[in-house]
Amino acid sequence: MNTTTQIKLQVPMSRAMRDGLERYAKNMGFDSSQAYIRFIAKAAADGRKIRLSEDDWGEPSPAATKRLNRAAEEAKRGLNASKPFSTVDEALAHLNSLQ
Repeated sequence: MNTTTQIKLQVPMSRAMRDGLERYAKNMGFDSSQAYIRFIAKAAADGRKIRLSEDDWGEPSPAATKRLNRAAEEAKRGLNASKPFSTVDEALAHLNSLQ
């Protein structure tokens, strides 16, 4: 976001409301109530409806379904799966060997 085009929106509220909103936002995974309000405002400005209490992405497309099913079958057969790593260095060495 370009800081030269930002504006401030001030919303008067009680301290108790602000504190409750801050707790709610953090419980929802936002780093602050301001980030939560910015998220809600952006969705509203874009005409999107959001439901934070649900994780419903709908049905995957046919192509996504095919891709997910293929990945699941490969995983069941042990294909395209890496071994477990005990350290970060082991994981990085494995990743570097793939190049």
